[in-house]
Amino acid sequence: MQVQEPTTAHLSVSLPLTLDGPFEITVEHSVVGIVVTERATLTRLGPEWDVPGVYLLLDRPDLVGRWGAYVGKAASRGLRSRLREHLKTRDHWYRAILIRRDSKKTLNSAEAGWLEGHLYDLLHASGQVQLHNGNRPQDDSISVEEQLGLRTYIPPVLHTLHILGHRLTATPTVAGRRVFDLRKSQRGKTTREASRPVVAASTPRARKTTPKGRKSTKTRSGVELIDLVREGLVPPGTVLVPASRAHTDTAVVNPDGSLQFRGTQREKVSNPAKELAGYEVNGWTFWRVETPQGKVSLDALRKRLQQQRAASASSPPQ
Repeated sequence: MQVQEPTTAHLSVSLPLTLDGPFEITVEHSVVGIVVTERATLTRLGPEWDVPGVYLLLDRPDLVGRWGAYVGKAASRGLRSRLREHLKTRDHWYRAILIRRDSKKTLNSAEAGWLEGHLYDLLHASGQVQLHNGNRPQDDSISVEEQLGLRTYIPPVLHTLHILGHRLTATPTVAGRRVFDLRKSQRGKTTREASRPVVAASTPRARKTTPKGRKSTKTRSGVELIDLVREGLVPPGTVLVPASRAHTDTAVVNPDGSLQFRGTQREKVSNPAKELAGYEVNGWTFWRVETPQGKVSLDALRKRLQQQRAASASSPPQ
């Protein structure tokens, strides 16, 4: 039986009757709790939000969609108390997002610290956000298993940012107005390619070759990165690390299956991998994901999903 892939995120929004106060966002089958408040209505936030957690202080987006933010955590003092302090100490923000665990067991300081650092990395990698933090916050004292559990907090936060108009991908604009991307010209060439001079047949253009002993490992598959995202094998916000220790740059997975790499959005996993390696390379085998069992390649996760789909297709309908 073919399993229908999820294509939407189910968020429930609880608005105040007066429509002029903080509003809460809950996620189906999740312990993630989120509240959005305007700076002017922060004092109306209830005491139930004086718990440990993480928060984002947001600046208004500019005409080209860039915006500023401050990522912080609250431990002993609680989120509500911490943000009330920011009313006096920080004047750049107009809106805040507060994140907590909606259960009897609240986030501890180490968990909040790890989540704070991960959100910082995600915003920094987007190239769209000017962070007001002086230094990168971090707490790597929790286990890999605990980190994987906290990664489930990331998609709801990204969806909330999207709903509020704070995008992590650039939108082409002119004087604040969105424009179409018309780089494609006749015969599928870009305008840059079309403007290149024609090279005579007697001077053939040199081909790019891979280093001796290396092979170009392009493969075709019915599974794309967005499929791994939808199935939860690679959640949005996952940090991809190179297989080789010779490379230190990382990439971050976006909710739409693209990657954030060096401040820009990349549609293919092999594009940033080639940029790092300096030659043609298969991004599916180049990138690794941290799991409790160690680092696993995207290719291994892709094969796992292919096997799951094959087993599902061959099983008789219930």
